[in-house]
Amino acid sequence: MTINELIAFAQELIDGPPPAPGAPVIREVPDPDGSALAALDAAVTGTSKRTTRSLVLDGFVDPTLTDSTGATLVAPFGPELRQLRAWIHRSHAVGFGRLDRPDGPRTVLVVAHRDDPAHSGFPAGSSWAERLAIVVGLCPHPLPPIDWPAVEAALGTALPRDYKEIADLFGDGTFDDYVFFTAPNPSDGGIVMSAEVDARYPDLWEPHTVYPAPGGLLRWASSERDLDFVWQTGAADADDWPVLVGEYGAWERFDCGVGEFLLRMLVDEQVGFPTTRLDTHYFMGREGEEE
Repeated sequence: MTINELIAFAQELIDGPPPAPGAPVIREVPDPDGSALAALDAAVTGTSKRTTRSLVLDGFVDPTLTDSTGATLVAPFGPELRQLRAWIHRSHAVGFGRLDRPDGPRTVLVVAHRDDPAHSGFPAGSSWAERLAIVVGLCPHPLPPIDWPAVEAALGTALPRDYKEIADLFGDGTFDDYVFFTAPNPSDGGIVMSAEVDARYPDLWEPHTVYPAPGGLLRWASSERDLDFVWQTGAADADDWPVLVGEYGAWERFDCGVGEFLLRMLVDEQVGFPTTRLDTHYFMGREGEEE
């Protein structure tokens, strides 16, 4: 197997169903100068724009490893494993590193099943909004109906379906007192007014443009940490808009919708937000009532 074949194989595995639990897939290629490892690293992590975690360095294995953080990637190997870095992608744990073999150094790819906390333990067929409600213990109560045709007409665009379901179910409020979710509301216009204000300050969204410019950023939440949570518009179907998180000049992209992002922010430690360190999660509505 050549490095190009290994890269193609890795991408096929990542895009498809994960391996069965307990049966990681392993592939190796000769790599005397380390160039194959560098190429594999760039190909795997470049699509996600996420950093990797070092599991093994100079033969030393991170003692804090668990199955959810990549222990299954290390288990098939012995002392010949000198370096391994991991990238966690939903139900996939992806590792790549260096092996010391008798016939010379080799680059190794190992892909294992991971129990995805954003999918595990929820009723079959539940939506992202319904999963969020379960995680925060939301007891749904009637909210004033949102006139979505009027909202979308005012914005000049359709909005993602998961966002509308969350807004209908939760309304305005905060998740874990960290993300201030902006739904349409009659008192201050909510997301409509927010978009109008943001459009006055295009420099704040660099290196991107701000909506309604083509492909511009449209904000759906903010944080006490001076982070903005936005869509990168531009795709014809609003359900395909990715989520970007950050601030002027520094944005991180998540190739998923609002509902999936919020749930992962709460329960998936690999996403890297402080909310995952909380023992319980909550939603506080606009009126200050905790759910």
